Amino acid sequence: MSEADLNVIFYTLFLLLGLPISYKYAKFTVTHTGMVLPHFFVSMMLNLCIGSIGIVGWIFFSVRISRAFTIGGIYLGAWIISISLVTLLVLLMFKRKSMIQSFHYHSSK
Repeated sequence: MSEADLNVIFYTLFLLLGLPISYKYAKFTVTHTGMVLPHFFVSMMLNLCIGSIGIVGWIFFSVRISRAFTIGGIYLGAWIISISLVTLLVLLMFKRKSMIQSFHYHSSK
């Protein structure tokens, strides 16, 4: 494998890592506080920040390979972040009731 291949693999994995981190944050905070909207927003911003850090890192490390490689990676990162944000929002909306029920269960103890 070349250096470019490794860069793309680690870049993609880093961007995809934002989804489970953001979901775990939202699930933990909603089940402990019961507030849905603020924590969903913060988890989406956390996902966006992880993606932005990944894109900035991509720009620093891929410029020495080629300009087209850099621009292609930025487009790849933008698509991965967009898909990740939509997936996170849909997943959180489907799990919202179970998280709120878990909050009520923990608060009634």
